[in-house]
Amino acid sequence: MNLTPIATAPATPSMDTPPTMSNDYESFLSLLVAQVSHQDPLKPIDGTEFVSQLATLTGVEQSVKLNDQMQSLRTQLALSAALSESSLIGRTVTVPSEEIELGPDGADFSYELQGTATSVTAIIRDAAGVPVREIAGLPATDRGLVNVAWDGADANGVPLPPGRYQVALATADATGGYNTYASFEVISLSFENGEQRLDLSGGGSAMSTQIVRIE
Repeated sequence: MNLTPIATAPATPSMDTPPTMSNDYESFLSLLVAQVSHQDPLKPIDGTEFVSQLATLTGVEQSVKLNDQMQSLRTQLALSAALSESSLIGRTVTVPSEEIELGPDGADFSYELQGTATSVTAIIRDAAGVPVREIAGLPATDRGLVNVAWDGADANGVPLPPGRYQVALATADATGGYNTYASFEVISLSFENGEQRLDLSGGGSAMSTQIVRIE
């Protein structure tokens, strides 16, 4: 199933502790201790320089601690988000999709125009991409979602077998694009490339930020 998000959220920057920061801190500390241990009694370390080195060491230490805290916070937020989205399991959500699921009672889908048009026709294709039905005369409004009910029959009124079908729009004199939406049941949660996704009935997935309706 191909899902087309309305907008793609920017990637969240990684807050993992840089692998070299802790090593730099340990190395700096070791060098400072060695410097103090092996200093020439007749030429002790300059006080100002020593204070400056201590300040640098403290700064590195604080950076290490801050990154550790940020990583811990990130983990807690991810867990909180997972627990929150787990409440969607078993619920039906409407998300951007170019595919619809035909069941015994037909199929419902929605669309949203991003501009004006003089006419809108929904074109439904089978898995091979062959058009099986056109639904003409649909509302050409650009004010929100438009719901469409398909009875599951082809152009000759013959019922088609249940399964996945593709849906697209043909718009006349359109001043913008469009998005199509379909409803699916959330069956589980998963992680992909560090992002939490909702696993949908039929094998597709979506992000919670793509949901436009929950039933």
